[in-house]
Amino acid sequence: MKKLSNISPFILLLVPVFVMMVLAFATATTNISQNEVAALKSAPSATGSIIKATTAIIK
Repeated sequence: MKKLSNISPFILLLVPVFVMMVLAFATATTNISQNEVAALKSAPSATGSIIKATTAIIK
């Protein structure tokens, strides 16, 4: 407890703020990746249309 008395109270109050920021960023990145996966599954494949467009341009 003696070591904590040497630390500024302002820094001690910032510790929970940083913890909440880390948790917020961690949950935000997992939600984004799940949304991207769902969007990729629902989107039709565009590779076939790209191939058809390039062959039409070449001809």
